[in-house]
Amino acid sequence: MTALSPPRAKRPIAPETTDLELVVEDALAVAEDIDCADVFVTTDGSKIVLSGWLATKEEIVRAGKIAAAICGIARVDNQIVRG
Repeated sequence: MTALSPPRAKRPIAPETTDLELVVEDALAVAEDIDCADVFVTTDGSKIVLSGWLATKEEIVRAGKIAAAICGIARVDNQIVRG
């Protein structure tokens, strides 16, 4: 009889979902090229939803790239508008 090895525990590859909002908010806050005072970050599972407004299209794109770079985010729904 062959011994079965115990199932491997899945290694977390990202902060817990509840922490993702804070991690992304912090990353946006330290980005020198974004004024994120009017940006809101929420989670839907592993999806990050960015909403609010920024002054330029470049800031909007940059905010999405920063959020996407956070480990564990499978998808970013960038709903930020210019305003």
